[in-house]
Amino acid sequence: MQKSTSSSGRRLAAAMFLGAGCAALAAGAAHADGGVTKATVDGTHDQGGVALNTDAVNTKVTELISLKVPGGSTDLETYCIQPTVGINFSQYYDEKDWASEAGRINIKPDHLQGIKWILNNSFPQLSSADLAKAATAAGAKVSMLSDKEAVEATQAAIWAMADPTGTLAVDPQRQHAQDQDDNVYQLFTYLKDAAGHHMGGSDTPQASLDVIPLQKTTPHPGDKLGFKLVSSDTTDAFITAGLKDNASGAKLVDATGNAIPATAKLKAGTTVYVQLPTSPGTGTVTLDVSGIVNGIQAGRVFVNEDESKPSQNLILAQGSNVPVEVKTGVSWVAVVTPPSSSSSTPTTTPSSHPSTSPSTTPSHTPSPTPSTTPSTTPSTPHSTTSTTSRTTTTTSSTPTESATTSTPSTSLAHTGAGNTLAIGAGALALVAAGGGMVVYTRRRNAGQQGSHS
Repeated sequence: MQKSTSSSGRRLAAAMFLGAGCAALAAGAAHADGGVTKATVDGTHDQGGVALNTDAVNTKVTELISLKVPGGSTDLETYCIQPTVGINFSQYYDEKDWASEAGRINIKPDHLQGIKWILNNSFPQLSSADLAKAATAAGAKVSMLSDKEAVEATQAAIWAMADPTGTLAVDPQRQHAQDQDDNVYQLFTYLKDAAGHHMGGSDTPQASLDVIPLQKTTPHPGDKLGFKLVSSDTTDAFITAGLKDNASGAKLVDATGNAIPATAKLKAGTTVYVQLPTSPGTGTVTLDVSGIVNGIQAGRVFVNEDESKPSQNLILAQGSNVPVEVKTGVSWVAVVTPPSSSSSTPTTTPSSHPSTSPSTTPSHTPSPTPSTTPSTTPSTPHSTTSTTSRTTTTTSSTPTESATTSTPSTSLAHTGAGNTLAIGAGALALVAAGGGMVVYTRRRNAGQQGSHS
């Protein structure tokens, strides 16, 4: 196995590595969660408390937590999904999906499906009055339900679905003593049981805004890269797109190659294209899409940006008319042509001092391989000899200066093959002589034994 790599081979390997890295950047950066960023806690409301079976003394505070988005006209309404972690009001919150934050959320996907059903079928998606009607129709005994009680029951049902042990529940006696009615316990039971029948789905909440790259290979100069715009708002044309950090001269175009104006309003499902320039050979550009989304699907999670400072993970109950943005980095590299596998002047074996062309006439210097016929003139060896190269020699009608004219040199190492017949005859003679001696000795011994008997 060859241990060293030629300089051209090293350059090719490096270019392939960089190309793979840039492909990962072009595809991976676009998969980063888009949507709401830098949201801050803007207060809480409808605060109450529930008596859980996990704490025989204290009640757990319940409340809707409002998130304010920079530039937004309305707040996002969220519930918490970690009953044992407090809220850090100084933290920024970013919108994320379930898969990318599975480690931090630490809730099984099927249980998240159940939580999503609760959010879509409880307060504030439904008013307290409509929620009471739905629960009563399912057999729950709920009457005169307040917003505070609706939040208490909804939050308790979310915590129960998030509980890995599956044992968390509302303590009916203690809750009744607190509220003087059974509304919270009845509504909690209805929501938890109904959610248990909606845990088998695989449809996760759609991002408020995201960009999906269609390019699967390493981008190169001159390529036309497609990016699909996706959003939870599939009806409104609210998305604008443009290129930033564009020193290379890349263009944002549609499928036919026409430029997309910076003021154009696009719908979710639209594919935009980044037309890369033919030069320079390498470059980067940022695809920036943004807009005001009319609705965000319940169930999207919000986590604080700084993981070193723990803060309550939140899950969206309701949100609309908020600014959203996604930035996608695109990088490309020049096409690398592999080095040619053969040179213009082929040689049979690489040499540290390669010959410029093969010899077409016998060498005037005898081959270092001894000839079977002695030379009349002693041979003078070369001053330098390459041990890794071999010169191809052909026989000429004109004899060389060497006295060996009957047997041309083949430039092969001498193996003694020319003496094979003589050596073989000598070996046979020795074997025959040995055999005769054995027969003679046996007969002599037999005669001696006969004379003694």
